[in-house]
Amino acid sequence: MKARFAVLALLFSLSASAQPTNAPETAAQAVVSFRFQWNEGTPWQSYSIQVQADGKTHFEGTPNPSQGGDTGPVQQDFVMSEANRQRIFDAAGKLNYFRGDLDSHVRHIAQTGAKTLAYKSAEIQGSSTYNYSQDSDVQQMTQLFLGLAATIDCGRKLAWSYRFDKLGLDQLLHELEELQANHQAEELNAIAPILRKLADDPNLMHISRQRAQRLLKTTGTPDAATHSAAPP
Repeated sequence: MKARFAVLALLFSLSASAQPTNAPETAAQAVVSFRFQWNEGTPWQSYSIQVQADGKTHFEGTPNPSQGGDTGPVQQDFVMSEANRQRIFDAAGKLNYFRGDLDSHVRHIAQTGAKTLAYKSAEIQGSSTYNYSQDSDVQQMTQLFLGLAATIDCGRKLAWSYRFDKLGLDQLLHELEELQANHQAEELNAIAPILRKLADDPNLMHISRQRAQRLLKTTGTPDAATHSAAPP
């Protein structure tokens, strides 16, 4: 009997040692975030954008109620383009990961909202809030994040208009084209799904479908080049 228990114990021990061990958890990724807060801000009263080191990006925003349409909270996830992801993390390094005062403290500068740039990794944390900065790297990062917020705003307005006001779509698409031409819209890939839906809908005006198609081609999404608007 003792020998039998010894054999069973040995088999149990061998079985346990053969079980695969869990791989160590991946270290938390570095994250750059941008937060905006201004009750008088339009189209957003507040929003935050978090960009991970792998490009995964999360947006949360509260539209200004004065804008009309859908003014509920907005959340959206997408993968940022490699070019902009690299720009953001390179600038964070140049700015000492925001471990300093980014505000220029220039008198008589108009209020444009409280903006906060932050960096967080396993080794480094930094954060700075500013209204206006004369630093060119801060200005470029601010413009990039403001442009992304503008793109998300256009996307939510297009989605609302597609449901409730299809005749207003062409004006919205025209406004988005102008924003893009003036470098005031970033990461149109974030709203590629609604642009694709508009480009593919045969019930929309041809000119609207053409605008959506042109914008979709600039997003760099894999199937953007295969979409074409139907002939009038």
